[in-house]
Amino acid sequence: MTTAADLLTRTDRFGDASELGPAIAAVLGKKPFSVTIERTHFPDSKPVQHVLRAKFADGSSEMVFAECCPVDAKIHADRVRASLTKRRNGQKAGFDSSAVVVAGTAGLVLRRPGLDERLPGLRLLHDRVFACRAVETILGHDFGPLVTELVAHRLGKRAVLRIRGAKLDLFVRLRTIKSGDGDARFNRHRALWHSLSGQTDLRIPEPLGVLPEIGASFFDVLPGEPPCFEGSDTGVVARAIAALQALDPAGLPAHSGADEARILFQWLGRCQDLRPELARRITPGLTHLMAKLEQAANPPRPCHRDLHEKQILVSKGVAGFLDFDTLCLSDPALDVGNLLAHLFLAGQDEAQLRAEFDTPGISLWRGAALYRLAMIYAFTMTAQADLDRLIEEADANAGN
Repeated sequence: MTTAADLLTRTDRFGDASELGPAIAAVLGKKPFSVTIERTHFPDSKPVQHVLRAKFADGSSEMVFAECCPVDAKIHADRVRASLTKRRNGQKAGFDSSAVVVAGTAGLVLRRPGLDERLPGLRLLHDRVFACRAVETILGHDFGPLVTELVAHRLGKRAVLRIRGAKLDLFVRLRTIKSGDGDARFNRHRALWHSLSGQTDLRIPEPLGVLPEIGASFFDVLPGEPPCFEGSDTGVVARAIAALQALDPAGLPAHSGADEARILFQWLGRCQDLRPELARRITPGLTHLMAKLEQAANPPRPCHRDLHEKQILVSKGVAGFLDFDTLCLSDPALDVGNLLAHLFLAGQDEAQLRAEFDTPGISLWRGAALYRLAMIYAFTMTAQADLDRLIEEADANAGN
C-alpha cells in the first residue's frame, strides 16, 4: 500500500503528462498532451487505484488505470501479466506486451481498461466466438456475428459490456465470481422486475439471464433519453421514485442511516491521512450530520441508493432507472437527497424536483451525499473552487 506522501506526490505530477506521457503512449499507442485523475479508489487489500483520463491533440480521450505500487511496481506488473494470460481468464486475445506498463520512477502500474484478472467475463470482449455462444446460451438461438464494446470498468470489481448484432442489443454486467455477489444482485433485480408487473410509472432493464461461471448478468437495453429537470420530466422522475418505494420485494439488504454514517466516517479517515486540511475543514459539519444520520428513523422502503441523473432515462412519459446493484431497504429520503446532490454537482436546477417531495429527511441525505462527493472528488484533479462549492453547500445543509 502506498503511503500518504507517495499518493499526494503522484497526484501532483499528473497534470501536464510530462512523467506519464511515454508510459501512456505505450499503453494506448499515442501520446497525450494532458492527463487528469477522474477517480481514486481505495481497495482494502490492493494498491490504491487512479482512473486516469488521457487527452489527445485531436480532441479525443481515453481511460487508463494506474495502480500505486511505489515499492514493487515491476513485481506487481509481472504478476498481473502472468494472470491475464492464463487460459482460465480468457483475455489473452486482448493482451499484448504494452497492455500493462510500469511508469518509470513514478511507482505506477498502468493498464488498459478491459483487461482484469478478477473479471473473467471480460472474455466476452476479446473472444467473439465465445460471446456468440454465450448469447445463444442465454437467449436460445444464434444471432449471427456480434460486436462487443466496453461501456464501463471498475478495476477488480465490475464492468459493463454492450453486445450488438443485426437483431440484437443488450448489456452485460460483470462482477467477480468468487463471492457469488453477482448472482445475488441479479436475483434482486429479477424480483424487482416481477414486482413491477403492471406498473406504469417506472421501467427497469429486463433481466435476461446469468452465466455464473464468468460472473455475467445479461439485460435488455432500456430505451430513453436523459431527463430535463426544468420541465415535465421532473414529475415523471418523481413518480418513478414513488413507484419504486411503493413496491415490496423480498430479500433486500438494509442500509440504515448508521450505515451511511460509517461510509462517511471511512472517507473522512482517508481525508485525515491524505488531505488533512480538507478533513479539518469539514469535520465539524460532517460530525454533526453523521450524528443526525445515526438517529434517522423513517420507515424503510426500497431504494436505488445510487440514483443520479446519469442513471435515469425517460421515454414516452415514463422514467427508467439503470444499475440496481445497490438496491436496498432504506430511508425513502435517501434517493431524493442523493439525486438532488448530484444535480447540484452538475449545476442543474434542483427546485422543481425538490418541490415534488415532502418526505422528511431529504436535506439530511442531500447533505450526506454532498459531503461524500466532496471527499471523493478531493482525490481527483477537481478545481478547488468546485470543491469549495460542494463543501459550502454541505456545511449549510448540515445546519438544517
